[in-house]
Amino acid sequence: MDNSREEQAMLSDAIRIREEVRVDCGGSEVRGAVQAGIERGRRKSWQGRLTKGSFLGLAAAAVAAIILFLIPVIHDAAPRAAEPAGEVNWGGLEMFKRLYEFDLEAPTLDTAIRHGYIQEINQSAASGNYRITLNAVTADENKIIFLYTANVAEGQEIYGISSARIKNLATGYDLESGGQIGANAETNGYDDYRIFYGRGVIYLDRSKPFPEQVEANFLIASMNEGKMKDLGKSKGVNLADVHYSPRLKISFKLDPKFKQQQTVIVQPEEDFMLEGIQVTLEQVELSPLMIRTVFKIKNESEVTWQNRQKIFGVAYGEKIQSITKHGTTEIGSSLGSGTHEGFVQNFGSNLLDKPESMNMMMKTGTGKNTGEIKLPILP
Repeated sequence: MDNSREEQAMLSDAIRIREEVRVDCGGSEVRGAVQAGIERGRRKSWQGRLTKGSFLGLAAAAVAAIILFLIPVIHDAAPRAAEPAGEVNWGGLEMFKRLYEFDLEAPTLDTAIRHGYIQEINQSAASGNYRITLNAVTADENKIIFLYTANVAEGQEIYGISSARIKNLATGYDLESGGQIGANAETNGYDDYRIFYGRGVIYLDRSKPFPEQVEANFLIASMNEGKMKDLGKSKGVNLADVHYSPRLKISFKLDPKFKQQQTVIVQPEEDFMLEGIQVTLEQVELSPLMIRTVFKIKNESEVTWQNRQKIFGVAYGEKIQSITKHGTTEIGSSLGSGTHEGFVQNFGSNLLDKPESMNMMMKTGTGKNTGEIKLPILP
């Protein structure tokens, strides 16, 4: 079918980009509060689990959102640095480890699956040559992570997923997308272009009611058989070669256990220097699927556009280093954005593993001036 002008523009942009493409405030009390919040949710709903086993901020958000559209050959991308601790059996979701090496959400999914904090959906929608299956979701009051599989009939090959949305049926509005990644299946060492595995993220506003009845909405992009192999020989994709499914929709109810997991807020007020500017780690928000760190310039007189740009641009390689009984896990930042006083960073989370300690690490400088800043979150 013909796609809309908006979707043509998104596809064009996606193709172009792809081608270029302490806290010492009572550590035991903080950890206890985090774990108590998690345990409260477990006690309330564990029996019902469904398992089988600004400035630069806009640019940063845009970069994070690149993966929303099409990344059909993800194994060509640079692998993520972080490796989750321990080997986790994903059971019926094992095929999604195809994305493991490149997925910043892999440590979070590892933890969720290890603790049965997952809801298997396994519902499908089909039309003509296209079929989508929503395999599973996990959620808390900040975030939804969903796993899906796309299939096409013989004669077609999947280029990618043009859009993957989730709508709150109570409000009629789409929830905020945090992007997606995906890759074609692999059979006997070769790509199977008729099958595509994807992972999407939705950000939630916890000040609003938790969504209960929702609708997932997908648009599959495909090409005629043989065209995917031709991509490696060409300099780009001819939009005329790309076909689209009708919008494929799946409605389902989120497991009530997810909304029981409350966010714990810690205010470390930990000071450090970036580019000669005193910066404070003002707040850390901790939940089973997400950790958000909030930074601000400490001295009001130094809060300027130029200084906000400096501190947001000088730090890189941000990660959370978490030590649990399963080993050490490094969790990369999935999103960063500027604020009026500083910046925020979003990370995945492995709080369900009951970390013994947790530190935020960030690198600064280059060459001989390279340094690393370590900020304890759970001492």
